Amino acid sequence: MVIPYKKFFVATAFLIGLSGAAHGAGGVSSTPGREIFTPTLQKADTEVFTCRAVNTGKLPNAIDIVILSSKGIPLETQKSVVLQPGETTSDSSRTRNTIGYCKVTAKSSPNNIMVTLCSQPFTNGSCQAVVTGQ
Repeated sequence: MVIPYKKFFVATAFLIGLSGAAHGAGGVSSTPGREIFTPTLQKADTEVFTCRAVNTGKLPNAIDIVILSSKGIPLETQKSVVLQPGETTSDSSRTRNTIGYCKVTAKSSPNNIMVTLCSQPFTNGSCQAVVTGQ
């Protein structure tokens, strides 16, 4: 039996399309979030950790921000913040933990997200020390 090439290509394209749909099913994202971490930062026990993220790209990007202790225990979490291009957001944690770091998970590309962690005497004060995430 000989199958004309046009029908063969249409059938092949259909099967490839079904294969992609099957792999996309199941609720698991094919592009998991990408994480950006700052180095650890030490502060006085009376100061506040503030993690800041800015979207330097041209498209919106949803992020999660977590400030963690030196043991990796979440101190403060901010979920599903949508950053528009040029927009910034921050999350602060007043804690007795004197060493901490920041983790930002970008729902799409992390390439256009800049992250810093600073210590400051209060949430609207100037940063005493800053580290930048990578």
